[in-house]
Amino acid sequence: MTKFKIYTLGCKVNQYDSAELKNLLLLNSFKYSSSFCDLILINSCSVTKMAIAKCKKLINRVKKENKGAKIVLFGCWPRVYDDLEIDVDLIWNGKNDNWSDLLKNIEELGFDVNFYKFESGLANLKSVEGRKRYFIKIQDGCNQFCSYCVIPHSRGGLKSRQPEDIVGEIKRAIDNSYQEIVLSGIHLGLYGKDFKGRDYDLFKLLKEVTGIKANFRIRLSSIEPNEVTDKIIKLFLKSKKLCPNFHIPLQSGSDKILKLMNRPYNKDFFIKKIERIRKLIPNVAISTDLIVGFPGERDDDFLDSYNFIKNVNFCKVHVFSFSAHEKTPAYSMVDRVDSITIKKRSEKIRLLSEKLEKDYQEKILKEEKELFCLVEKFCPKKSELKTQFGFNFLLSSKKYKITKDSLGKIIKILK
Repeated sequence: MTKFKIYTLGCKVNQYDSAELKNLLLLNSFKYSSSFCDLILINSCSVTKMAIAKCKKLINRVKKENKGAKIVLFGCWPRVYDDLEIDVDLIWNGKNDNWSDLLKNIEELGFDVNFYKFESGLANLKSVEGRKRYFIKIQDGCNQFCSYCVIPHSRGGLKSRQPEDIVGEIKRAIDNSYQEIVLSGIHLGLYGKDFKGRDYDLFKLLKEVTGIKANFRIRLSSIEPNEVTDKIIKLFLKSKKLCPNFHIPLQSGSDKILKLMNRPYNKDFFIKKIERIRKLIPNVAISTDLIVGFPGERDDDFLDSYNFIKNVNFCKVHVFSFSAHEKTPAYSMVDRVDSITIKKRSEKIRLLSEKLEKDYQEKILKEEKELFCLVEKFCPKKSELKTQFGFNFLLSSKKYKITKDSLGKIIKILK
């Protein structure tokens, strides 16, 4: 029996893809192994130069650890670079999104493949052991073409899954005891926009999913500010199955930089959207992304970002240092920011984020009379729980009667 292992770099969508591939190989009588393997598959990320460097380092490491094994490179890196030259046994760009095509290539490497009939998402559940939340990919691709982003080149245009498939997979996840479902995608807010002759969008999908009769909750992975519609906000207010937790990328608090980034909003639009969400949903958790050191970012632009983040009062900020990618317009932009300045600015945002995160958690724990928490880790003394607001904290297992059987379940904590 062929032993294999999959390494995954990058986003939640990549993790979902790896889980599908893992399950497909298991159905074809391959055996997953954490030790020496005959077949190593690396699901790569190319979102930044640093991500590519990590992938190269990983390839070198697995080659040393699994001498004689066949190594397959797939994912976003080969999709972006058609002429990639890397010392592995197979480079698969996957632009046709057909796992059967990859299996044929694996067979040509000398492995027995049965070509078991497989439909996306049907048995993905078996490939996420150890996870207490179920991540489901509802769409892929992006047409936005932000000037710093290579994703439209690696993932292509918008490709939404049919709602019937998504609802069916969520129901199966619930039947398999998952009580938190995370909707993920490359451009989540544009779900359904590529459907021809069908008026169906993210709001309609959320409405249908929240209508499922079961004990579970839904969380969104990330959504653009211009795609958080009033209908979606009001649905979050109405349905207790939707976690009051939005991750809304800002990227910069400077209108000048936002324009250079080709982002579809300005600061005024962004703040008004946040104010609207908070007006309707009390204590909502809103986190964000920020890119530091984009070309042309002067001290006053960075100060604009710092003050904007502080004033908006996000619950958390994910900081990314700008990394020039030659496939993007930003690569050829002048007025680059030096690495030392980027590092200093990033550290300032990280320190601010730590304070904002601490203040928000203290506010929630003080003001909310009841918390609905998913038990993610159990220990006899203290267990780790994830609130509906997205942050984790520790609680006494004995005091709150948390046991091993509580893992993966949502429990109500009264204060």
